[in-house]
Amino acid sequence: MSNLPKDCSARVIGSKARQQVHAAFDAEYWEFHEMTGTDHGIDCSLELIEDSKYNNDKIEGQIKGTNSLTILSSNNKISFPLETRTINYGLGCPNAYVLFCADVNNKIVYYLPLQDYFIANPKLFDKLEENQKTINVHIPCDNIVNTNDFELKELAKSRYVEGPSRNLYKYEKKEK
Repeated sequence: MSNLPKDCSARVIGSKARQQVHAAFDAEYWEFHEMTGTDHGIDCSLELIEDSKYNNDKIEGQIKGTNSLTILSSNNKISFPLETRTINYGLGCPNAYVLFCADVNNKIVYYLPLQDYFIANPKLFDKLEENQKTINVHIPCDNIVNTNDFELKELAKSRYVEGPSRNLYKYEKKEK
């Protein structure tokens, strides 16, 4: 009898999470690319398609799956631990960097635009400097990926500069 590798629940949860995130985006508006190879912080890239054109508007994402969400009832948010090295990587991205948190039991994908979250909560930069391994981020329970999500489409058009530092800001395009 041979000694064969065993499967684990983490692999199953991760596979289900990637599957759910991909399925949550309407192919009419989004081109989904799953990143392969060594994971340096981006699990997927979603390119927005508008008026049948690619305009180089993208979301880069980190996909996390869970079968037990921690919901903070006091403010209707999900508390999720995220590695600080992943946060720093995301804050340094010029495109919108989004944490996708897939509830594999209820088949719901929540999202958190990481740069906007840190810009709105500048005290979180203090936690990054404390060399903690993880930081709990709080995802609004209303941030659910749906097939025609205006907020995510607008987020794909965002550009960020001066990250991953306290100087991080969203670059506003000038209308012509």
